[in-house]
Amino acid sequence: MGLVMQLNRSTDNAIRMLICLAKASGAVSSSQLARTIGVSPRYLLQIGARLRDAGFVSVRFGAAGGYRLSRLPAEISLLDVITAMEGRTDLSECRSCKEKQEFRLLRHVYEELEIGIARQLQAVTICELLPEE
Repeated sequence: MGLVMQLNRSTDNAIRMLICLAKASGAVSSSQLARTIGVSPRYLLQIGARLRDAGFVSVRFGAAGGYRLSRLPAEISLLDVITAMEGRTDLSECRSCKEKQEFRLLRHVYEELEIGIARQLQAVTICELLPEE
């Protein structure tokens, strides 16, 4: 049995989108990205807008347009993407631990786990998630 971090589906798809873009040699159309990731084109546009707003991708519209990375894959960590997509860096939350003094040791353990998970996520970049050719 292990600890599992719960990501939003949008965050997982955003990471997949960045991996696809990192593998591409040029711009990739939204329709191609949607097919590759397995989401609707409309949903992909929503994810793409959030990634663009966070500075990870740029987009050009039109026949020769598409998405491309704005930063090098080695400069985009999983923690960066999670923070941009979910608007949070806390990976676990225990309200009852914060409210009750008798759970302060449990709260401390959760905080230590949080720090360790954040370090791990910061250390993994999109570049490291690319399949070896």
